Amino acid sequence: MSTDRQSVSTLLRAMAGSRLLVIGDFMVDRTICGEASRISPEAPTPVIRVQEVREQLGGAGNVARNIDSLGGQVWCAGVVGEDEAGGILKELLCDVRSCQACSMVQEPGRKTTLKTRVAAVQAGRAPHRGRDSAPEHAALYGHQQIVRLDEESSHTATSETTAQLLGFAADVIGDVQGIVLSDYAKGALPPPFLQELIEVARRAGVPVFVDPKGRDLSRYRGASVLTPNAAEAEAALGISFHTPEERSSAGWEQAVRSRLEHWNMDAMLVTRGPEGLSLIDRRGFHHFPTSAQEVYDVTGAGDTVLAAFALAAVSGASFADAARLGNLAAGVAVGKAGAAAVHPFEVERELAARHRSAGSKVLSRDALGTLADSARRENKKIVFTNGCFDLLHAGHTYLLQEARKLGDILIVALNSDASVARLKGNGRPIVSEEDRADAIGALECVDYLVVFEEQNPMSLLQLIRPDVLVKGNDYSESEVVGAGFLQSYGGVVRLIPVRQGISTTRLVERIRGAREPGR
Repeated sequence: MSTDRQSVSTLLRAMAGSRLLVIGDFMVDRTICGEASRISPEAPTPVIRVQEVREQLGGAGNVARNIDSLGGQVWCAGVVGEDEAGGILKELLCDVRSCQACSMVQEPGRKTTLKTRVAAVQAGRAPHRGRDSAPEHAALYGHQQIVRLDEESSHTATSETTAQLLGFAADVIGDVQGIVLSDYAKGALPPPFLQELIEVARRAGVPVFVDPKGRDLSRYRGASVLTPNAAEAEAALGISFHTPEERSSAGWEQAVRSRLEHWNMDAMLVTRGPEGLSLIDRRGFHHFPTSAQEVYDVTGAGDTVLAAFALAAVSGASFADAARLGNLAAGVAVGKAGAAAVHPFEVERELAARHRSAGSKVLSRDALGTLADSARRENKKIVFTNGCFDLLHAGHTYLLQEARKLGDILIVALNSDASVARLKGNGRPIVSEEDRADAIGALECVDYLVVFEEQNPMSLLQLIRPDVLVKGNDYSESEVVGAGFLQSYGGVVRLIPVRQGISTTRLVERIRGAREPGR
C-alpha cells in the first residue's frame, strides 16, 4: 500500500466490520482538569479549581475503543474488582457500540485499575487548541499534567478467573478473525494462561497480536506479532536503537529475526516514539517515520497502533501496510489530549495534512454523522453555519472566526454549485464548489466542511444536531432555517454582526461595473 489517499481509503473500508477479541488489563482513565490561580499557603503546590472531570477506558479498554472507532467489531475479556471503578469500567464498555460480547470477571479483593491525572492551565490563559480542534478532550489542550495517581491491584489473576476467560475465548474463537492481547502487567495475563490462550488461537488458525510488558518476551511464544516499545525491545534483545550503528538497522534486524524464529513468531513492530515505527518480518526491515504534525499527548498512542495494525492485518493487509496505517493512526492520537479514539476520516485527514491539503477537511455525510456522535459522547459543543461563500471575503472570515469562539468544533456546510445557481441565479457561483471548499478549508478556524445539494441545510442539522447554529445578523432568528429544530432539543441560534459594506453581491457589482465601457 502506498500512502496515497485512495489506498488508505480502500484499506479503511476493508477494515469495516473486521472482528477482534481483546483480552488483557482493562482500566479506567480519569482526568481532573482545572485552572491554577494561586499557590497553596499550606505547601508549595498549585491550587486547582476543578472545571471538568472525565472518565474513559484505558489500557485494553482503549484498544477496544479504537477498534470500535476504526470500524471493527470487538469482543472483550478481562478482570475487575468488586468496586466503584469496576462499575464505571463496565458502564464505559457499554458505550463501545460494536462490542458483541464481554466477560469482565469480578475478583473479590482486587482493585480495578484507576489512573487519575490532574491537569491545570494557568489562570487567564486560553487553552491552545492546536492544529485540529475537533479531537476528543479538546478542552484539555494547553493544560499541564500536574500529577498522576494510580489505584490498582497487580497480583496475578486466580486460576478460577483465567479458566473463565479461557472458556470465553474458546466459545467466541470461531466468531473472530484475531486476538489482541494488551498486557500492562496488572495480572490479567499470567504466563500459563498466555500459552493456553495462544494455543487456542493457533488451533483455530487465528493470529494473535500482543502489546507486551517487561523484559521477558519469550512468554508470548507462538504469538503472531509483538508490538513492544523501544525500551522493552532493547531490554529483551540486549541491543540499543539509539547508537548510530544500530539505527542503521543492520545489527538489530538480525537479532530480532533470530529471536522471532526462536519464539515461533512472524513479526515484531517496535514503537519508537518520535522516531516512528520499525517493523521486522519475514520480508525484511521497514521503518516508518512519525507522521504526527504536532504532539500534545502520547497517552494511549501504543493502544491506537495495536488496534489499527491488528484490524488492518486481519483485513488482508500485509504487515508493512498495516504498520503504515498504524503509524498514521498514531499521528492522529498524539494530536489529541488523553487516550483518544481515532476514526477513519481522521486517518485520511492526517494523511492529507502531510500533503498540506485543505481539502482534507471535507467530510462525507456518513463521516460527519460519526464525528457528531463522537462529539456528543465526549460532551463537545458543535457549532454549525452554512452558506454559499462565493468570492470569500473579510465579512465571511469574520463570521467564521466569531462562530469558532462559540464551541469546540466548527462545521461549515457549503452550498453546491447547483444549489448556489438555484439561490443566486444565472452567473453564480463565480467560484466553483471545489475552490470554495479549498479556500474555506484553509482557514484555521474551520474544522470540517460538507457540501450539500439541497436548498437549505435542514437534513444536515437533523444529522448533526449542533449545539449552536450561527448566521449573520442580517437575518432575524425567525428567518433562520432550523431555528425551531435546535430549540426543540436545547440548541441555540447566534446571530453574528455582519461587516457593513462587504458582500459578495457588492463585489460582483463593482467588478462588473469596472468592466463596463467608459467606466
